[in-house]
Amino acid sequence: MEYPKIIKLENEELKNLIEEKSKLVNEGRAKSEEIEKLENEMAETEKLLVEEEKKVDLSQFKKKEKSITKRMEKCLADINDIKKAIYEKIRKETPQELRDKYDDIELKKKEKETERNKIALQAQKFNDKIIPLSRELMTPFLTDSFDDFDTIMIKDGEMVASIFNHIEDFKINFNKVKKQ
Repeated sequence: MEYPKIIKLENEELKNLIEEKSKLVNEGRAKSEEIEKLENEMAETEKLLVEEEKKVDLSQFKKKEKSITKRMEKCLADINDIKKAIYEKIRKETPQELRDKYDDIELKKKEKETERNKIALQAQKFNDKIIPLSRELMTPFLTDSFDDFDTIMIKDGEMVASIFNHIEDFKINFNKVKKQ
């Protein structure tokens, strides 16, 4: 017998579940693409922000930081004050629009990730219904003790399932390794 075996199944409930799950998966992929675009935009904005931060003259703070570091145990509070001053100077001398833009993009990205995760949970609920129903329908087609379920999908409007054989897969993989 040739594997994978392709069989046609007739069950409207299962077909509807698979179609609904497919819609959710496509919706989730679209959200992933949106997230990827936002991540790219965040990376570009971050590069611009880093370039702007490099332009800020911090030499007066670096000298103070080195002298205070020598007295570190006594002056830990002073070092923290200087770091706050550096941060404030950087914030004041770099465009706030870039910071705001980065924060906005990050917020959008988190929202899209939340939406995608909700869609994934919905798709999983469909899987929880599809798997037992498809097993029930496909079991009569398992003719060999090493046959197993592979995939079930809708192709050209018809529900199609495939069955593979563990022994056949083993033979194929064994021969590949043997040739190497």
